[in-house]
This record gives sequence, C-alpha cells and structure tokens, in this order.
Amino acid sequence: MKILITGGAGFIGKWLVRNLPTNAEITVLDSIDPQVHRSQTDFAEELLKRATCIKADVRDQDAYLEAAEGTDVVVHLASQTGTGQSMYEMSRYIQHNVEGTTRLLEVLSQLQQKPRRIVLTSSRAVYGEGAFTDGTSVVYSKGRRVEDLQAGRWEIYDESGKELVPLPMREDYLPQPTSIYGLTKLWQEQLVESYAKNNQIDYTIFRLQNVYGPEQELHNPYTGIIGIFTSLITQKGEVELFEDGKMSRDFIFVEDVATALTRAIYYQGSLSRIFNVGSNKPTSLVELVTLIAKTINKELKINYSGRFRVGDIRHAVADMSRYTSIFQEWQPTSLEQGLAKYMRWYLEQDPLSSSTLLNSLKEMEEKKLLLESKA
Repeated sequence: MKILITGGAGFIGKWLVRNLPTNAEITVLDSIDPQVHRSQTDFAEELLKRATCIKADVRDQDAYLEAAEGTDVVVHLASQTGTGQSMYEMSRYIQHNVEGTTRLLEVLSQLQQKPRRIVLTSSRAVYGEGAFTDGTSVVYSKGRRVEDLQAGRWEIYDESGKELVPLPMREDYLPQPTSIYGLTKLWQEQLVESYAKNNQIDYTIFRLQNVYGPEQELHNPYTGIIGIFTSLITQKGEVELFEDGKMSRDFIFVEDVATALTRAIYYQGSLSRIFNVGSNKPTSLVELVTLIAKTINKELKINYSGRFRVGDIRHAVADMSRYTSIFQEWQPTSLEQGLAKYMRWYLEQDPLSSSTLLNSLKEMEEKKLLLESKA
C-alpha cells in the first residue's frame, strides 16, 4: 500500500503515521506552517525514519507530482484550521483550503495511475448550528443573530420564541456553515466528491468533531480549546467562559481519529460516503473545565464573562450511526481517559503563554468578532 498524506507532519498526521502498518509505503507532504509548528522548522526525526517527507505547500504541484505516482490512497489532512481566525483572514483560508484541495486534485489528474481512494478530513463546522426539534419535526436554524447574543439569548428559538432542542449532527442534515472555515471545509468536500465521482475513484470524507490529545500544538491559540483551558487553569487557576459556559462540544481523542482514518484507508469495499467521527457524547464547557481542573488537582475559578464570538455555534455532537453501520465497532476513548493521557503529556511541555492567547483575543476584538453581551 502506497499512501500520500498531505499535512502529514501535523497533529493528526503524526498519529496516523504511527498507526499505519509497518509495510505501508508512506509519503508525507507538509509545509511545516509556523502557526502549527511553532517549535520546529523541519520534519521530526520519527517521521523521517518512517516516511518519505517532502517540505512543500500542497499548492506547489511540481514538488510532489513525481512522488505521488503510484499512490493507492491519498489522505488529505492539509488545512488551515481555526473558526475565529477564518473570519478575518478569509483569503488565507480560501487559498489554503480550497485552492490547495484543487491543486491536489489537479496533480491526481496528471498521474498515469490514479489512486483507488481519496480520504478527506472535513469538520463538524460544515453543519453550522445544525438541526433542532420543536418536539414534532426537524427544524434548521438560520444561525444566531448578533442582537440576540448581545441580549444574552444564547439558545436557539423558533419564530414564536420557543426554545428548540438540539439534535445530534447527522450526515444527511443540511450543511449551513456559520464561519469562513466551515465554508472552506464544505467546498473541500464538494470538490473531492465531484472529482472522485467523475474519475471513478472511491472517496471517504470524515467530518471530525473537536479533536484533542498529546502533541497538539500548544502555541497555536486558534485551535485546541482543551490546551487553552489547561494553560489558563494551570497558570492562573481561572478561566473565562464565553456566553454562559453551557455551549456543548463533542471531544474526540486523536488516537481514535487515527484509527478511523486507518480503517478507511484499508477498507476493501466501496465507501464513497461522508461519515461523522466523534464520541457521540456532548460535553458543556463548564463540564470540560471542571474535569480538567479535577484531572490536574487544581482549584478552579470560572469567569462567566458573557462575551461571545461571532460565528460560534451553540451545540455540537456527532451521530455515529452511519459510521458504525459500515465499520461496525466504535468505542472511542472517554473524555476522562483522554484527558488523563493528555495531561501526562501536557505537564512536560512549555505551556501556551498568556500573551499569545491575549493577542489572539485582542485581534478578534479589533475585528468586532469578540463582543460583549449587554444583558
């Protein structure tokens, strides 16, 4: 099996390479983006020993065209991530995520032998606020209005003012991204799906929930909410929660994501489907920071500031029924187990500096994307 992994030196990529069988022939393409790789300028020794490593942007077609020949499966991980940052660095996200995917597909078009499968990591951000129920039917939200958030109305309501109940995100629900990042991930999906169908190539698209785990870049304040909260709790014993702290997310351990990717790479039958990858369990941010403090045995003070980020969604949790209908077993790492593993690694690292985090929040304030409730 010859496998090309774009973004393979990143957080998920490193775990995937470790998880692949030793007889796999791996080529890793990665630009070593400074925002994602703050402490290194080249490939880690572990990767160099395991894979052919090419330092290049996925848009630099000439850099990897020859190496891509004969590839059986392409795993496309390369992407700019960060919902908040995407709202004011729009061209960067479109160039890397959309144009980058297009350039990759153009490379595949030039190969004498095309891959049998393309695996793309997408995001739950494509769902936007997702679907809700009013007790009798499925209702799609148009997104939360800034004026409602400023008034402290955090939940989703119908036109009569009745609060709606969030539903687990299903792959057949209508995608309605509320951020530029979510839009670029949806465009990636559509590009891959269209190209694969027109070229008789199998494809797998994984909509990942909030991925966390050891080796997630601590010095990138635009991703990895668990790292940010852990840094604040260990350094200050205090953490600010936006809105009322009751937003919920689905946290999935990175090793489980690597397992899902490996299964897709080696699956013998036809897939050509979109799948969620999550824990199937929602966790509020209040519950999350409380569990982090408990895991590292720290006293915790929570500041419910009432501030909110424009483009943030209220609730997210994956429905994993489609995944289990194809891949059968799915027993993801519990958040308690995952945090314990994460903390053992984290406590040996240099933490995210307070100034780095404050600078990222200041950027959002200046762009009018981090606002205060008037309630």
